[in-house]
Amino acid sequence: MDKGLITHLVILNEKKEMLILRRSLEEDVLPGYWDVPGGTLKDGEDPREGALRETREEAGINIDDLSLFYHTSNVDVGKNKQFVRMIFIGSYSNNDVILNPEEHIDYEWVDINNIDKEKELVDYLYDIINILKEKRHILFHI
Repeated sequence: MDKGLITHLVILNEKKEMLILRRSLEEDVLPGYWDVPGGTLKDGEDPREGALRETREEAGINIDDLSLFYHTSNVDVGKNKQFVRMIFIGSYSNNDVILNPEEHIDYEWVDINNIDKEKELVDYLYDIINILKEKRHILFHI
């Protein structure tokens, strides 16, 4: 079975709002869904560096301080491939975002306690939002 490693970065601003990006309608996977910056690692790339690179490419921003936050794993039987997703978390003090129009068509800084229920979010974001809302992560206990 093949393996795929994907990294993402949850970014919170000074108001504790989370940055979400709306995927292009031309995307092959989940077009129009809301996600956080991220993507597949390049061969030999460090996951942390991959999350930083994807964030620069997709949102035009640089994050200096990030930590591993969450992970998921699933098997796509049709592709005979296991996907492991490593999700990092970091903060950003400037709300300037420059989207890559080939990958995303919109962005929002959302209050995790008041996210629009009509938004189509990628599935793993619901777990992340719940962890943040309930302050269940170790980062909240340090």
